[in-house]
Amino acid sequence: MKRREFIINSALVIGGTALLSGCGKKELIKSESQVVRRKYKDITVPLLALGCMRLPMKGKDVDMQELEKMVEYCMTCGANYFDTAYMYVDGKSETVMGKVLKKYKREDFILADKSPIYKMKTSEDVRKIFNEQLEKCQVEYFDFYMCHNINQNTFATYRDVRMVDELIKLKKEGKIKYLGFSFHGTPEILREVVKDYKWDFAQLQINYLDWDVVKAHEQYNIVQEQGIPVTVMEPLRGGGLVNLSDKALAKLKENSNNTPAEFGLRWAASRDNVVTVLSGMSNLEQVKENIQTFINYKEMSKEEEQLADEIAKIIQSQGEINCTACKYCMEVCPRGINIPANFALYNQYKVTNNKMLFKIYYESLADSEKADKCIKCGLCNKNCPQALDIPKLLSKVADEYNKISG
Repeated sequence: MKRREFIINSALVIGGTALLSGCGKKELIKSESQVVRRKYKDITVPLLALGCMRLPMKGKDVDMQELEKMVEYCMTCGANYFDTAYMYVDGKSETVMGKVLKKYKREDFILADKSPIYKMKTSEDVRKIFNEQLEKCQVEYFDFYMCHNINQNTFATYRDVRMVDELIKLKKEGKIKYLGFSFHGTPEILREVVKDYKWDFAQLQINYLDWDVVKAHEQYNIVQEQGIPVTVMEPLRGGGLVNLSDKALAKLKENSNNTPAEFGLRWAASRDNVVTVLSGMSNLEQVKENIQTFINYKEMSKEEEQLADEIAKIIQSQGEINCTACKYCMEVCPRGINIPANFALYNQYKVTNNKMLFKIYYESLADSEKADKCIKCGLCNKNCPQALDIPKLLSKVADEYNKISG
């Protein structure tokens, strides 16, 4: 057996590891030089997973050489859970992950994928697209599979095409091991969804800023009450909790030795009902840093929980736009505006107050991508998981640029 395979297989064996008692019902499994794992049903799952929405890029193509290094490092350190989706990286994510993971034994990695509700017209589409995804990923089954992005705008389609019924059939055929859903809607819709099926898991947007801002805490409680385990997405809020403002960063440094990324990931992982935390890592350096966090993982203390609340209040007081750069808005924008880029530039400007850089970067966008090209059609609002009034916020960005440009 190759050394790499031995390391990977060793990480999957519970025997010989130390069982650590976590808070509540959690069971943590620690092994030397491996990320901490958590017992889930009949398997163990790494507490850190690679989210495949923000892969390394070379121009418009995925940087395969960098991606292969990232995946190999993850596998070597026991972070063998990979989360992709039909639309990630402009539809490239499933295909490139299939190419990279083909090098490993199927039983040695955990693969999660999602059924794109927006592509569904009939019940037959559910199976048809599922089979396309299997082919792209070059696998015969998915470990974790989700009804993707259920919210108030997709809920009717999700019900109309009988998505759950179709996916249950695929689960009975052995093509899905664990069936769940990812959610970006209101608590009211979530209460309806949890009644539809005895779900194996739910994927929720959980981080210390959104805990109260977008009612993440209420959503978490809804699924926990139903006994549904949680996989976490956007634990660092699309990078927003890594690039903290000077005031927020100073607060963290005064009270913790953690980096912003380490602090945010530990906070998300410390929720009692969490199985794994997805991090959309874009290069090997990020992978190494985050894996180190989960090799040396420690639950948040009460003092750190309070610190997270204080940092969140600082961020909220600075008027940042609550955008996680999921790009769902761009799928329906008739003008091709790069909405997340505009918001990111604005947020960074508000943090740094660097007018020159804001002006330079805004002007570096293609003309069609700029905020002032918005025609206020409102289509983007229907796709926004954060329920933002995007046209209004784009006007805010454009007005700020015009003010700086004189």
